[in-house]
Amino acid sequence: MKTNAARLLDSLGIRYELRDYEVDPQALDAETVAQKIGLPPEQVFKTLVVRGDRNGICLAVVPGDAELDEKALAPPLFPRP
Repeated sequence: MKTNAARLLDSLGIRYELRDYEVDPQALDAETVAQKIGLPPEQVFKTLVVRGDRNGICLAVVPGDAELDEKALAPPLFPRP
């Protein structure tokens, strides 16, 4: 069964490869998943959802071996000229 993400990639003509692995609810971090599917962590991406005071809900996609820089995600307090 295809996911909506796979259908979208298909419609855009983007090549991808689906990899199956046994999910452990206690170990959902990107590094563990990367090891299970045989890829380096920087090639496995994690999707994070954060809620800010000024922006509301934001979605971020970062490499598995990186951390989200919430300050970089936030807009400046004052608009830039």
